[in-house]
This record gives sequence, structure tokens and C-alpha cells, in this order.
Amino acid sequence: MAWSGYTIKMQRTHNTTSGIRLGRALVNEGIITQNQLRYALQVQQDSIERKRLGDILLDLGYVTKRQLREVTRKYGHRVQIGALLVESGAITREQLEQALEEQKTSRRPLCDVLLSNKVISEEQLAVALSKQLDYPFVVPNKRLVDRALIRRFPAPFLRQHSILPLSFDGEIMTVLMYDPLDDTAISMLEQLLHGKYDIVVAPKRQIDRVLGELLDEMSLLSQTEAPGDADATNTNLRRYDLQRQRPDTGPEGQVINIVDYLLSNAVKQRASDIHIESMYNRLRVRHRIDGKLQFETDLPAHLAERIVRRIKVLAGIDVTDSSEVFDGHIYVAHDNQTIDFRVSLFPSVLGTSITIRALTRDIGLKDLADLGMLPRVHSTLRQVLDAPAGMILFAGPTGAGKTTSLYSCLNYLNTGAVKICTIESPVEFPIEGIAQCQPKAGAQVSELIRAMMRQDPDVIVLGEVNDQATAEAAVQAALSGHKVMTTIHADDTFGSIMRLMEMGLRTYMLSSTGVTAISQRLVRQICPHCKEPYAPPRRLFRQFRLRDTDPDLLEFFHGRGCEHCSHLGFLGRTGVFEILTVDMDIRNSFLSNSNAVEVRKIAECAGKFLSLREAGFIAALRGQTTLEEVLGILSFSEQQAFSEMNLTRESIEFWTSRDEEAD
Repeated sequence: MAWSGYTIKMQRTHNTTSGIRLGRALVNEGIITQNQLRYALQVQQDSIERKRLGDILLDLGYVTKRQLREVTRKYGHRVQIGALLVESGAITREQLEQALEEQKTSRRPLCDVLLSNKVISEEQLAVALSKQLDYPFVVPNKRLVDRALIRRFPAPFLRQHSILPLSFDGEIMTVLMYDPLDDTAISMLEQLLHGKYDIVVAPKRQIDRVLGELLDEMSLLSQTEAPGDADATNTNLRRYDLQRQRPDTGPEGQVINIVDYLLSNAVKQRASDIHIESMYNRLRVRHRIDGKLQFETDLPAHLAERIVRRIKVLAGIDVTDSSEVFDGHIYVAHDNQTIDFRVSLFPSVLGTSITIRALTRDIGLKDLADLGMLPRVHSTLRQVLDAPAGMILFAGPTGAGKTTSLYSCLNYLNTGAVKICTIESPVEFPIEGIAQCQPKAGAQVSELIRAMMRQDPDVIVLGEVNDQATAEAAVQAALSGHKVMTTIHADDTFGSIMRLMEMGLRTYMLSSTGVTAISQRLVRQICPHCKEPYAPPRRLFRQFRLRDTDPDLLEFFHGRGCEHCSHLGFLGRTGVFEILTVDMDIRNSFLSNSNAVEVRKIAECAGKFLSLREAGFIAALRGQTTLEEVLGILSFSEQQAFSEMNLTRESIEFWTSRDEEAD
């Protein structure tokens, strides 16, 4: 992407002259050598398209965007925002020329002309400036602002130029602007701050809203500090209240408010994970919502160390050691619910990478009916759960929802009539009435299973089977008349059973145990507020390999995008499941050492097996998700292994109807 942080001229002669001035400035600052400048000018002279010197220096790796920006600001090289927006693709050259003509008569800033004519939105303008000039993009919020800094500026100046001071590290002040090319505003900042400031950008309307609220509240601000956070450093189940009043001013008070905002905003947006990552000139904050990472905001880089320290304090992690990988918990009370934030800190070259997973009881404990299973699959699972013994395997990659399904089954069985014991590392959600064990590091799970057998359990739950000793102990427990449930990392139901056999499990032990395998994935649900019919591309039907089915007779849906779903078309996630109950034919195929493909064919011929692909296709037919989402949960190797999909109207009706005998 071209950088426009220097004088932009259309004529080649002006371009060359401007480039020479920029080059001399870079040499004077010691950023490049005279030899590097001569070589870059020669490359510019030889280039057919006559690229600007700044672009050539970037291509050669002699300078960074930040260095170019700082030099142009120091030496007075003017940046023309119109050409910058054209280069970024935000507007066309024709739109720029029309806006320049209007500017001549109205004498308004070019940005105002473009915004008032709706040629570009405030968000597009801020994003374009952020990318082209390499300024951090910040989503304004009152809790990100050190209010004491506002008093250093005349309020009319802040309102007129939409400027919001954010933070101060003792030397450099970070200032939020919508137009970092506003000469009047920049000149005033130079006078007030003597050049010691960094710029971050945001949409004008958002800056004005936050600035207006803060200025209106200034007379109401209390200068007294709130009670301390004595409970914040305790990793016991004492709760840290996100809604308690914090100090409003000062560096430490600002960081407290920033961290509180990051946590509460993630809960508000239904984020499952918060990613806080150090970049070379900013902190990037992203949320994982419905399984997809989404940009949230940037933060000034000088806040990184204090934010890491604050999170360490809340999570009960040693703040003096920055060289190791750490894990911790923050137990938070917010909006009448308790949230367990799982904190992971990982050292990287640019700084500490922080990942925080948000877990609530509502997320962890669901009814079986809320998992998204097709009615027939749901009925089959209930039959298996009601049986007195056997083994149930939940298969799928990391993040597929295996633990959620496992807890739903525990919730179904936890009626008071059975004794349930679990071994989990860690215990995701404490459930009253269930004996949940979290083994210490180095403990032998197989030994714990044997000890658990003396507790007279009816149901035994293992967080994961990942070695031969654990697998054998689990199967022995199932053979002795217990119901055993566990998760395993495998692509599908057949792969989960083959994985057990690869761990050294003797075939006769497996064939003598009632085994049910459930493989699952999570897909995003279509937003119900903007759901509408649509015709999927024909290529999708070819990838699903439909047989004897006319796609034109099928109706599918997608989300148009609205405010409820942040214009993504999706809101929430649901599960797609395949379930395999090992019957006599499948058991015999395992005994004869058949491979997974052969066993799959036997199950499909019996007509009592529904693959993930078929279950996802039916979910799309029912308007729960889209075909693109379903295809996205299947690996390339899985797609290549597919035979033609034999879904008929009768088979679809079978899987979408309830088993009345089971109910």
C-alpha cells in the first residue's frame, strides 16, 4: 500500500523536486545515508511509473511509515488528504475533483465536504487514515480517557477540531483526532505540547459524543478515590466488581478504567475471547465473537506495560516476572452474573501477548435441546444416556464445543438419582451435586480413575483421553457396568474410535463395550432479525455432491446484515452433529481391522448414520445457517473423501422427526 506522508504532486517535475527535499530531510535526521538516497533516486529515475521517493524507500526497507510521517511533520512537508484517500481506494479521482470544486466556493475543509456529501463515511475516513498514515485506530470510550488531561486544553479548541486527549506517559501525550492533517489543529497542538504528542484516529461523530459527555460531566467529577481493590488480587472465588466506581484521573486510575472497560465490553459483545497483542506502535485489541476474530480497537503503546501489570494483579500472577508463560483467573461480578476470565500471558518479541477467555454459567450449562441437534440425533443421544452403562465419546477439534456438549449431558443426568464423579483439568464449571476433581500437575489420571471406582459412581466423566493408560482404565470402568463419558481429539466419529485403538486398546475390549461416538462442529447461526431467502452459488452444490436432487427446488437463507448482528448476518452459534452407535455390523468391521472409510460405508448403508456434511446441509435447509458456513467446518481432506451425498426427502424427514418410541 502506498504511503502518502509527503508532498503529493501530479507533475513529474514537482514529484522529483519534492522527493529530493524529503530525501535530504531523511539524511539530516540520520534515518538514511547519502548513498541510500542516491540509490533510491536512481531507482526512481529508472522506474516506468515514476514512483514517489517515499514509496521507493519503503520498498527498499530503508525507512518505516512512522519515520516518514514524523519527518514530514517536522520539516513541514504537506500531506494532501484527497490524494491520500484516492490512493487508499476510499474515493475515486472523479469524486475528489468534484469535492475540490465545491471546496473552492464553500471554503470548508475537504474532509467536511466529503463527509457532508456522503462520498465517504466517518468510519471509512478514519480507517483509511489509519492504514495510509500508520496511525492506531481507537474506538472512543469514556473509560479509556484520563480526564485530568482534558483540563490542559481550551474546551472550544477541543470541540471545534474534535480532539480528545487520551493518555500521558510522563513525556508523550496521546491525542485522538478524526483529521490528523488539520493544519490549524496540528499547529495548536505543537504550541501546547511542544511537539511531544502521538496521534491516534477515530470517527468524528464518536469523538464528539465522548468529548461532549466528558465535558458535561467535568463539574460532577469527584476527586476522591474509591475504596481499594483488596479483593482483586485474591484468586479465591471472591468477586471483582466491574461496576464499582474507580478513580477517574491519573495514570493508574486510567489503566484501571481501561482494563475494566475491556472486560465489560467483551461481555456486552458476547465475546468468548479477548486478544490483547503488542504491535510496534500500538496495542491491538480483538474479540472472538461466534468463533471469528474481529478487530475491536487500538490502544497507545505506552500503556502496554501498565495494562499487563494490572491484568496480572487481577489474575493473581507475579508482576515481577515477565519472562515466563503464566495462567490465571479473574472472577468478575457484572450485571448480576459471575464470569470466570481465564488469563493466559505469553511473551513475544514485541511484548506480552494476552488472551482472556470469558466463561459464564449460561455458556457452560445448556439443555440438550439447546445444542442444535437434529430431532432424531437428540432422541438417539437420550436413549444412550438413559442406558445404565457404556462409553460415550465426544470428538472434534479444539473449539468445537465438546466440553459444552459433555456438560449438557451431565446436566441431563444430574437428577439426584445417580452418583456422578469427574476428573477434569481444569474444572470448567462447578456443578452442585457432582463430585468434580481437578488433578494436580503430574498426577496419574489412570490412578485417579481407580480411586474414583471406590466412590461407588454410576457415571464417570473424564475431561479428555490422551494416552493408553487412561483409555484402558476408562474402558475397564465401562466394562464393569459404569457409564463413562469423555472427549477426544479426532475429526469424526470413526476417527475417534480408531484413535482409541491406536492408543493400544485391545480390539476385543472395544467390541465388548457399548460405544457411542459423537462428532461435532460449531457454525454461526443466521441472524433472525435480518434473515431472508437467497440462492446459493451453484458451485456450493457441486462441492456438497448432491445426487438426484434439483437445487432449484430447495430454499435457503442468509442474513442481510443489521444492527443486531453488527451487519455480519450471523448472531450466535449452534452445533452440527454426527452420531455413531456401534452395532453388531460396525463392531464386526472393527474386529476385522477395517479402516475408517470401510466402516463409514457400512454405517451409511444401514441408513442409521448421518455425516457432518449431511447434518450441516439439513441445518442450512432448516434456515439455521448457510451452506458456506457448513463447508467452512469441513477440512479439505474431508471434502475430498466425500462420496455423493444420498439425501432424499424421506431421509431428511427421518432425521428431522422425533423418535416417538424414544420419547
